[in-house]
Amino acid sequence: MKAVISVFNKDKVVEFAKALNELGIEIIATEGTARAILKNGITVTKVSEFTGFQEMLEGKVKTLHPGIHVGIATAEIGIVAVNLIPLDLAAKKPLDGMDIGGVAMLRSGIKNFEYVAVIVNTARYDEIIEELRKEGEISRDTKLSLAKEASKYILAYESKIDRILERM
Repeated sequence: MKAVISVFNKDKVVEFAKALNELGIEIIATEGTARAILKNGITVTKVSEFTGFQEMLEGKVKTLHPGIHVGIATAEIGIVAVNLIPLDLAAKKPLDGMDIGGVAMLRSGIKNFEYVAVIVNTARYDEIIEELRKEGEISRDTKLSLAKEASKYILAYESKIDRILERM
């Protein structure tokens, strides 16, 4: 199994990656996340190495690649750990910081929740690792719970985008 990790909030991500690595799960991470993980001596494959394409537009396009989404659709990537770039409602151009690739990965994972765990909340990392250690897999009930949480997370994000657009 593989896990893709792309997080703005890097709380507990090193511990999570270390535990996944110890469980034999290959980690694929975006550049900034990969740097944090690699700095701690944990093996990780950068998204650009996995896809064969470098990040584009100053890092704004990195995970919008068929290799990532096919991996999620086929459950080759069985864990999608993503938290989005926060929107700055007070910024002069607040849509410039809008996360697109992260949302797309979350939607792909939610669509395939029967086979893919979608994690948006860093507080869930320990629970997921514990379940993997104890059961050897993540249960359907846990994956459904995670998918519901991710759906609500995306809804809140989209609501902020809507507020930005309404102000324009």
